Amino acid sequence: MQADTMGVPRGIVDLIFDAKPETTAVLLICAVFSVASWYIIASKWWEFRRLDRSRNAFEQAMERTRSLEEREQAMVPLGASPFAEIVRSAGMYMSDLRSAMQRDNVTRSGLSLTQLEALTMTLDAEVRSEADELTRTLPWLATIGAVAPLLGLLGTVLGIMQAFLGIIEGGSGNIAAVAPGIADALVATAAGLFAAIPAVMAYNLFTARVERVESELERLAQDTIGALGREGRL
Repeated sequence: MQADTMGVPRGIVDLIFDAKPETTAVLLICAVFSVASWYIIASKWWEFRRLDRSRNAFEQAMERTRSLEEREQAMVPLGASPFAEIVRSAGMYMSDLRSAMQRDNVTRSGLSLTQLEALTMTLDAEVRSEADELTRTLPWLATIGAVAPLLGLLGTVLGIMQAFLGIIEGGSGNIAAVAPGIADALVATAAGLFAAIPAVMAYNLFTARVERVESELERLAQDTIGALGREGRL
């Protein structure tokens, strides 16, 4: 939209380009926050899409396995899948334990209570590691969601200050004196909300997804220990 012949803004674009320097600085920061927020949202969306495909591939691979060795072999084509890493961690622990027992000439067939607890801690640590990786960029969304409205509020305060200065300079409180400052205030408020709302929504949605994946990994770790027990390895 264009300004009319009297130079009065006729739309949001005009308000943005006619904003005072202080408000412009707030708008630029909010714009940077908004771009960063949408970049994180897009990257996390793509990450969870890959995770869904990884889960499906893992479930299909597990249907054809009957032993720990078969499960480890089936995990090879899956790459860096968090689900496959749980099985790999269990297999690596059992392999290291078996090597240590052979080196020490220990012939015990099962795991001691201490060794079982160590296996459980190993799998729990892997679950925590995968969950931490999924939440790696989420704090930025929380930060943007918390700070952007405050920046908008700062712009609002600066705009109101400009409105009062307009009253002082004009010598009256008519609309022509206060309108520019009020316009700056409202534009800054809108910019802060525009950056914050998607960030907060995405943070809540992605946090719920992470919690669900973490629960799935915990169940997988328990199922893996249960499978070892059914195979007589515990």
